[in-house]
Amino acid sequence: MNKFFKHSLFTCCATIALSACDTVTHPDNSLAVATWNTEHLAENNGQGCKARTEADYEKLKAYASSLNADIVALQEVESAKAVARVFPEEKWQIIISDRPDSQTYTCRESGLTSTQQKVAFVVKNSVKIDNVEQLKAIAAPRAGLRQGIKLTIQHEDEKLHIVNLHLKSGCFVDDYLDSDKESCAVLSQQIKILDNYLESQQLNQENWIVLGDFNHRLANPNNRFRKDLFHSPGLFADTSRPNKQLQNLTDGKTGCHPKYPAPIDHIFVSSALSTKYNSESLKFHYFDNMNIDDMLSDHCASSAHFTF
Repeated sequence: MNKFFKHSLFTCCATIALSACDTVTHPDNSLAVATWNTEHLAENNGQGCKARTEADYEKLKAYASSLNADIVALQEVESAKAVARVFPEEKWQIIISDRPDSQTYTCRESGLTSTQQKVAFVVKNSVKIDNVEQLKAIAAPRAGLRQGIKLTIQHEDEKLHIVNLHLKSGCFVDDYLDSDKESCAVLSQQIKILDNYLESQQLNQENWIVLGDFNHRLANPNNRFRKDLFHSPGLFADTSRPNKQLQNLTDGKTGCHPKYPAPIDHIFVSSALSTKYNSESLKFHYFDNMNIDDMLSDHCASSAHFTF
């Protein structure tokens, strides 16, 4: 496979004792990993398509703490400064996409100017980061697409690779190849890039998590995107094939959004890591107020625990 991806490391590290509200309650040898689309998280109050107040950011910060996660994959963040408003730098290492800023646009409802939409990771300071890889090829099909990030960490003397993605929106159909939408044509190119990349990895031997906002209903067994990634030797979990290499933890789950219950945020794990996964731990973290107009973001976070 061509070398699509370049390496780059962006971390902000500090050490401080965790406050009581941030104490992780799961066992010391486990790791909690979450994904959360924060919906246009901005550096400043009143900016972007989800204009927020200082009180809104305090609610976001409290919600982030309640996740009790060691690592959170974020989508739709403007910058490291925006992330730090919710995940303080004295407690978290912040890793953000190095994608150049894309062209802004006028938000449909508010008429405000959009902020940047990038992916990012936040990692508790107690977790050792080995490497960060900027997945530039995921954004190659068209200007303005989101890049991915691959994070490699050490936990309990084992390596764990985590890929954070935010794929093209607008192709909410079961068969993306049976659509003349421009968004589906773009997504099809991203799928090929992702497929090639995952095919080149040792998913049956290494610990991998692939998670984020796929903008596609991949928990649906009839979904074409999902089926394409099932092709022999078979990447995603398929009980009819003994050599499965990935499984979708959101299979059989209902998302939290009142209007869109089929999840588009997913967490996939490699077969090597699946033995360390607690099947009861996959959770969608509801907001205190789930009225659509009052939700802190249009996506709830989801998380899973792994015991090493």
